Amino acid sequence: MTKTVATLGELMLRLKPAGKLRLRQASGFELCHGGAEANVATSLACFGLNSRFVTALPDHEIGTQALMALRATGIDTGHVLRRDGRMGLYFMEEGADYRSGCVIYDRDNTAFSNLVSADIDWDGVFNGVDWFHISGITPAVCETSRQLAEAAVKEAKARGVHVSIDLNHRERLWNYGVSASDVMPPLVSMADTLIAGRGDCPACLEIEGEGESGSEDWARSLSERVLEAYPNLSRFALTIRTSSSADVHDWQAFLRTGTEAVFSRRYTMSHVVDRVGTGDAFCAGLIYALLDGQSAQDAINFGAAANSLKHSIAGDANQVTAEEVLNLAQTSAFGRLRR
Repeated sequence: MTKTVATLGELMLRLKPAGKLRLRQASGFELCHGGAEANVATSLACFGLNSRFVTALPDHEIGTQALMALRATGIDTGHVLRRDGRMGLYFMEEGADYRSGCVIYDRDNTAFSNLVSADIDWDGVFNGVDWFHISGITPAVCETSRQLAEAAVKEAKARGVHVSIDLNHRERLWNYGVSASDVMPPLVSMADTLIAGRGDCPACLEIEGEGESGSEDWARSLSERVLEAYPNLSRFALTIRTSSSADVHDWQAFLRTGTEAVFSRRYTMSHVVDRVGTGDAFCAGLIYALLDGQSAQDAINFGAAANSLKHSIAGDANQVTAEEVLNLAQTSAFGRLRR
């Protein structure tokens, strides 16, 4: 499949204590790179698509290391700018059993947070692009990033590029005087595909479904209300996670189009390696399948399988191939040794 997807967002360094240590116990950190849109770009590159990532990195050795990490995945980095400013950081404490994990962000005055629309060659960014993806994390970072996200979506729409938005609500990031429900509705009104997690629509759009949260009836009614409120949307995808501990997660996805409403297989992950980036893995899987012309049922199955596999991959990004995802989506025999 020869398709090109562009994403825009901040690439950060992730710093995590080894194993299940708490941050207060740390004497060293494992390092990887991550960020919602970067994770989607990495997954799509692993699937074999032309994947283009737009961001800004600091013009020093840490930024160079991050740029090398992007290039190693096969991402098109031709629109990664090098600027003054810091590298964004986040510190992660992994949960265990009934102890929840946590994330601490350190993203003030980074190279990306100071990036403005005039810095970007939008004609170059969208040259040959079929799909543009952004998440609700980018406009949550600061006012400058909110303006950049809005400009990016407008530039994509002006060129007839399909736009997907993952609401991806992060309560701790919305701290510059506006709320997600102030900012996200105008962005969603310009999108073609909307993706949301279980609590995202109430927080970002002030829309909730009827019935027990996470139930099939709730998913159906929520999707109906979202598509009614935003008739510009051609489809709405919803991810439904239920966790009984840090290591045991039950997960399913749902997709509604103008004519269909379909659920994926339900996955139970009982030995989670790393849950960070699993929603981004779903986004990438869904985008890939839809660009591949798959049916709504096959597309939601592919996205759900990509999400499930990410739970077994350490780090932010889903380092799996499209073939591996398809094999999982189509099989009922799990965990066999390939020989």
